[in-house]
Amino acid sequence: MTKTHWNRFDSRIESLKQIISGLEISIEELHKNLNEIEWYDGLWLLEESEPIYGIAFISLQNYINSSIYDKYGTLEKKEKKYQIGERIQKSNRTGIELIIGLANYYKHRDDNRDFHRGTIGILKDFKIKYDETVDFVESPIFKGLDIFSSNWKLNELIEMAQNWREKLWTSDKE
Repeated sequence: MTKTHWNRFDSRIESLKQIISGLEISIEELHKNLNEIEWYDGLWLLEESEPIYGIAFISLQNYINSSIYDKYGTLEKKEKKYQIGERIQKSNRTGIELIIGLANYYKHRDDNRDFHRGTIGILKDFKIKYDETVDFVESPIFKGLDIFSSNWKLNELIEMAQNWREKLWTSDKE
């Protein structure tokens, strides 16, 4: 009889769903402004929604890293675990890697130093421009959302992360 590790049960997913649901509601409220406020346009919507999407990527990153910790008790070699799953958009990278890269971009975009080479590698592999000359309408956050979904629905990212977690438990990648 095979024993199942007690951490295999995904006790983190409900919290992630609650966080993402709240962020989706915030984005929906911003969309309402397009019809209700005369001067509010798509540029305002982008400017006000970028931080919300950035927080979503950070929340997903936390779920992903916590899932690795649940199985291994450490985050050593986490980059290898990010590589579990299908590659997307001819990048030779996974969706999980893109989530990690976008979360790191968002957290450190205003730092006075270069991004970590792992973050740079991910963004370059997806052909996402990330330097200070990039206009906010071309934000890596929006470019990443375009890669994931034509309608920018965060629930699709929850499903991706949840499926990845299950693969993590069945993978032999150390």
